[in-house]
Amino acid sequence: MNDSPTVGATVHLVEPDGSAGPALAHGFLAGPSTVLVPDPPKTIGDPWQRYLVEIGPNGDGGASETVRVAGISLAATSAEGIRTAAAVLALVGPSRHADQAAVRTTLPALADSLRRHQGDLWSAYAGLGFPVTAPAVPADGSAAAAEAWWIGQEGHDLVVFAQGICCITVNCGGCK
Repeated sequence: MNDSPTVGATVHLVEPDGSAGPALAHGFLAGPSTVLVPDPPKTIGDPWQRYLVEIGPNGDGGASETVRVAGISLAATSAEGIRTAAAVLALVGPSRHADQAAVRTTLPALADSLRRHQGDLWSAYAGLGFPVTAPAVPADGSAAAAEAWWIGQEGHDLVVFAQGICCITVNCGGCK
């Protein structure tokens, strides 16, 4: 297992004064200037909203940074018995934590990891060596189930889904 610190990210709406609004979702650095959000809530898919991401290794005592989001790509699939979705957030610039998440992978390796982990993006990326850990589930098990708002809009090819979340990062090879 990878013993690097988890490089986590929390997505926020931007308030009118430019500050971070409420937290919307958790994700992780998938490349120097990309954040992947597994099972994103519908609010992340609103192209008219402005977002920023707080990024930092878990438990490093305040060394986080806040980076604005320049654009959002969404991908979803229901294929091979797997149903999953992701938002890939393009940041306005690279994260200063990028070197801690500089794992390289390939499109075929990601597709295979998605199959092995039944579409669990947190586990699939951790299985590839990315320093990620899924957010903790409350002890009482009261975590809300992922919102599958994208049903009816998903693709039906796992490799095409993997392309949509892997090929837009610089950490992914095997894309054409």
